[in-house]
Amino acid sequence: MKNKDQIHRFNQGISPVISSLLLLLIVLLMCGAIFMNAAGWMESNDLTAVKPVKIELVDASCGNHADDNSRFQDNVLILKNVGGNPVPVGEISLKMTGKGDAYQGIPGSGGKMIIGDIEIRYEHLNVTDKNPNYQKQNAEMLKDGIWSPGEQLVLTGNDSKSSADSSVFVGVNGNFSTSNNYGLTAGETIDVVAFQSNQIVFKNTFSIPKK
Repeated sequence: MKNKDQIHRFNQGISPVISSLLLLLIVLLMCGAIFMNAAGWMESNDLTAVKPVKIELVDASCGNHADDNSRFQDNVLILKNVGGNPVPVGEISLKMTGKGDAYQGIPGSGGKMIIGDIEIRYEHLNVTDKNPNYQKQNAEMLKDGIWSPGEQLVLTGNDSKSSADSSVFVGVNGNFSTSNNYGLTAGETIDVVAFQSNQIVFKNTFSIPKK
């Protein structure tokens, strides 16, 4: 009888310990699952954790109105996809930053040229809300809607369809109330970032040759 009482008390003492260990194990497993989910979310939102595209600056002929009286249409950047995945033109956007100028206001209705730190945003690379010349200059890329390796992308400072109806947006010194056309200062550099579905697929700095 004494042995049975001892065994019963022993079992009663062990039960809380086992319960505590099981509870601790459950908590650890839950923490591990939360950590893995968080890590997966962070990875999926890491803008560098995507398949890259290799882009080269083939040619650049740029200038701004203040320095050399260049017109917006005189500013030409030719970028070439030289490797990586083909990218649908409707899914890829560009952000370019450097030195340059833009017209503040609507041309012919009052305004002025402003010069300084410029930011140029192409919402996409298809023809919607762009100057008709954009389609002519990029016919090869646009015929199947894919920017494939070996194909060139031609950008000009006059790609905007209009200041009110555009898929190209231009700001100077943080001021985006411009005509959305642009000039780039020769002899400076330009940072080019390409996004696909809001994730970075390319980032580099190019030098703009002096005239």
